[in-house]
Amino acid sequence: MSFNDQKEFLRGICPFCELNDAQLDAAIRHIEIGFYPHETRLIEINAHPEHLYLIIKGEVKAYDAHDELARVYHAKEGLDADALIEGRSAFRYEVTEDLICYEMSRKGFRELFDAHEGFRQFYLMDMVDRINYLKKHANASDLSAFMVARVRDSYLHTPCIVPEETPLVEALKRSVAAKSSSMVVERGGEYGIVTDSDIKNLLASGVLDLQAPIASIARFPMIAVEESDFLFNVYLQLISRNIKRVGVLRQGELVGMLEQIDVLSYFANHSHLVTVKIEKAKTVDALREASLDYLNIVRKLYAQGVKARYIAKLVSEINRKVFVRLFEMIVPEVLQADCALIVMGSEGRGEQIIRTDQDNGLIVRDGVDVEAYRPHMEQLTQTLVSFGYPPCEGNIMVSNPHWCKSRSDYRLQIHHWIDTPEMESFMEFAIFFDAQCVAGDPTLLSELKTDLFSRLNKGDDVYMARFANLATLFETPVGFFSTFLHRDRKIDLKKAGIFPIVQGVRSLALRYGVSALSTVERVKHLRQEGILEEGMARELVEAFEILFYLRLMQQLEALARGEEASNTVTTDHLTKIQRDLLKDSLQIVEQFKKYITRHFGLENLG
Repeated sequence: MSFNDQKEFLRGICPFCELNDAQLDAAIRHIEIGFYPHETRLIEINAHPEHLYLIIKGEVKAYDAHDELARVYHAKEGLDADALIEGRSAFRYEVTEDLICYEMSRKGFRELFDAHEGFRQFYLMDMVDRINYLKKHANASDLSAFMVARVRDSYLHTPCIVPEETPLVEALKRSVAAKSSSMVVERGGEYGIVTDSDIKNLLASGVLDLQAPIASIARFPMIAVEESDFLFNVYLQLISRNIKRVGVLRQGELVGMLEQIDVLSYFANHSHLVTVKIEKAKTVDALREASLDYLNIVRKLYAQGVKARYIAKLVSEINRKVFVRLFEMIVPEVLQADCALIVMGSEGRGEQIIRTDQDNGLIVRDGVDVEAYRPHMEQLTQTLVSFGYPPCEGNIMVSNPHWCKSRSDYRLQIHHWIDTPEMESFMEFAIFFDAQCVAGDPTLLSELKTDLFSRLNKGDDVYMARFANLATLFETPVGFFSTFLHRDRKIDLKKAGIFPIVQGVRSLALRYGVSALSTVERVKHLRQEGILEEGMARELVEAFEILFYLRLMQQLEALARGEEASNTVTTDHLTKIQRDLLKDSLQIVEQFKKYITRHFGLENLG
C-alpha cells in the first residue's frame, strides 16, 4: 500500500480517526507490514508484545487462560492494545486465516497514547462509554450517507396539476380528491403554486373569488429542483427560503413534489416516508413496494444503536398500517365492520422485526356468514406472501378455516384449549393469548379475551402449571461456553433464551390477569403488582433485550449474505462483549426457569 492508502486505512479505524494529518503521518513512520500464515501463534499469554497489530486481511482468535475462545478479530480491528498499556497479554492470539496486517511498534503506540487525549481515552474508557463512542461514530457515518443522497432517493408526492384557466372552486375539488395540500398551476410551460395556506389567507381577508381562474392567485415561478440534485442542498434551500415544499423536475417536466417533512424524515430514519407511502397507496402493487422499505429502516436504526424492542415497536406499527390498507383493499366495505382481523404470537406482542412467518386470524360477528369472507382471506394470505410475509409452517393464517370463524366458534375453541391440556392446545392457546386486533371491530377480540380470563379465574392450577411448563421445554445451555460442550458453538437464541422468557412471563400474565401484550410491558405490570421482585424484573428485561438484539444482529447479517434469517447465532462470530452479555443473559434465563418451576409447582407435575 502507498503512504496515502495507509493513511486512509488508519482513518477508518477507531481511535486513529481522532488524529489529524500530521499525527497520522507521524504514526505511519512507526508502521510496517507483516504476514503470518495460518496456525501462527501471534502472542502468548503473559507475553510482552512489541507491536499493535492492525488487520488488513485475515482472522485472529483470542483464547483465555482456560483455553476458552474470548474474541475473533477481522479486518480493520486492532490487537493487543491492552497488553501494550499494561505490559503483558491476558490472551493467546492464534492466526486462523492467513494474516496480512500493519504492525505499529510499541514506541509509536506509546507516543500516540501519551500525546493525544482522544486516542488515550478510547483505550481507557469503560465498556458502556466505549459502546456509546462507537455509536456516535456510527451516527456520523450515517450522516455522510445522507449528505450524498439525491432528491430521487426521497419520497415524492404526486402533484395536483391544473391548467391556468381552471376556476378556483374546480381546482380545489381536484386538490381534495388528490389529497394534496397544494395545487400546481401550469401556464405556458412554467409552473406556479397555490397552497392551503394561501387559500386560508385569502379567505380570512375576504377577497376569495371561487370563480376566478386559479392563475390569478398563483405564485410564479414555483421553486423547483432537479431529481438528481443533492437532498442536503435542497434541504438548505427549504430552510433559507422558509418554504415547505419544492417541485421536482426531470428534464424540465414536473414529476413530483418534495416536502420539508419528508426531507427531515429521510435524515431521521425513513419511517415517516414509509408510513406516508403505505397510507397513500392506491393499489396492491404500490402498497407492496412501500412495505418493503421497512428493512431499510431496521438496518438504519440498528446501526444507530436503537434498542431492538423499540425497533420492533416501529416495525409493528408499519405492519399494522400495511394490514389495515390491505384489509381495506381486499375485504368489501360491507363486510369490514362485522369482523376483526387479528395478528398473534410475536406479531401480536409487537416483537417481530424481520418477517419470519404469518400468525393471523379473523373473528366474524355471530349471525354473519363466515363463508362470505373465505375467498377474501385466501387472497389476503397470498398477497401477504407476495409482500414478504412467509406463510406459517403451522398454517396459523386467515386462509385456514380453523383461524377464520365466528366469535361463538372461537369461544368454543378457547374452552376446548383449556379442557384439552395437550401440546397443540397449549401452543395454539399461547399464540391466541397474544392476539391484537389490527382492522375491523376490536370489541370482537376484547370480548373473547374477557371470556378467556373469566374461564381461567376459576383456579385451574393444574392447567396453569402445565401451561407454564412450556417455559422449561428447551434446554438453556448455561454450560455452552465450556470447551467440552457444543463443539459447533451454535445457539438457537429463541429456544435457549427468548421463548423461556416469553412463555414464563406469558404464564404469569395469564394467571394474574395482565392484559398487556408485549413481554416487557407484562414484566413491568407483574413488578408493579408485586408478583416479580424489582431485581428479577430488571434482569429479565435486560436479558430479553440482549437476546433480542443478538438475534436481530444475526438476522441482518444473514440477510446481507443473501441467506434466510434464523434464530441461530455462532458464538465464534461474537465479540467478547457480546459473548459476555450472552452468557450473563442465559444465566438469568436459567434462574427465571427455576423461579417458574417453584411458582407453579412444576416439580409436582406427573
